[in-house]
Amino acid sequence: MVSWSTIQSLLVILGPIIYTRGQAFYQSTKLRGPPRTLTPGAHRILNILFVTGIIALLSTLPTFTPENIFQKTGSRLQIPTDILFRRLSEFRDITAVDEVLRARLVSKEARLTYATFGPKPLVECSWCSFDDVNTYLFYALPTLALPHLLHIAVLGIVTSSYFSPFGSVWRTQATVAGLTLFLAELYFVGISTSDHTANAMAKVPADIVWTHWRLILWRGIGIAFVDAWLGYVIFLTGTGRWTTGLDGLRVHEKLESLSKESELVYAKLHAENFMRQTVLRNQELREKSFEFWVAEENVGKEIMLDPDVRKVRTNLTLNISQLTEEAAKKSEGMLNTISTWRGLAAQVPSSPPPTTTTAPPPPS
Repeated sequence: MVSWSTIQSLLVILGPIIYTRGQAFYQSTKLRGPPRTLTPGAHRILNILFVTGIIALLSTLPTFTPENIFQKTGSRLQIPTDILFRRLSEFRDITAVDEVLRARLVSKEARLTYATFGPKPLVECSWCSFDDVNTYLFYALPTLALPHLLHIAVLGIVTSSYFSPFGSVWRTQATVAGLTLFLAELYFVGISTSDHTANAMAKVPADIVWTHWRLILWRGIGIAFVDAWLGYVIFLTGTGRWTTGLDGLRVHEKLESLSKESELVYAKLHAENFMRQTVLRNQELREKSFEFWVAEENVGKEIMLDPDVRKVRTNLTLNISQLTEEAAKKSEGMLNTISTWRGLAAQVPSSPPPTTTTAPPPPS
């Protein structure tokens, strides 16, 4: 196991980097722009992750974990079998499972296997042998893998596009996190021999490493942590506080929106074309359509010939001409000001030159 001094050294070295990255991450999660409410699908995802996280934490309680008869009786790993079960009988009645354990917990290797894999393989496995401890690993592998397989299945469900597109953005990361938990547990149980060696040299109960029960605890905490992390990033993504990985999603949403709009326009054009063909092929409808457009044209002509309308159009034309002249004067004034600032002579006259008129000669 990693010592506390090693952890302190790592914190001294990596602490500033972790703090800087954490602060940058916190700044990136601040809301920029108007808030966005979570979709119903995102709410369902968060509820599922909350429930699975609570179940994972509850699975670490002693009520839901196998009983450790050594810890219950406060016994050493080297205690004689008869004394161990005599102490156990003081707490509860001896069952048939206890009798099987009594027959198996005779050798030191059996007790080390008990500490690593728990009581189930020792009681149920009939083909396992202490000469090859891997046989107990193979028997315990389905039991070890089942919680992780269920967890990965839940992660796959909540990150599917059925619930929300924001969950599908994190599908790969969630799957990798779930597989990492399983591989880490498999490493500590079947590959790492540090706990096995420590238990072989343990003299007092405090020195014993109960790998099976420790991994149950860390498994529940790890699954709850992954669920909490996934729920947090989905919340950040769904509320618009974090846009990481949304570029492809936005392109997909735009393409889907354009596709729906194109289909709607096509449907309207198709309906209009169908209506037009129907009108043109029916003589009565065709005549009514012709009369309607002739009447519309006459109404338009009458409106344009109305005196009030002609007066408004004339005033509008005059206003546009006046506005054009005022804009030209403003532009000339700005150009003259800029030329004065730069020390240049004004090249654009601020006002048109006065026109001189020649008086007619007096009559003779």
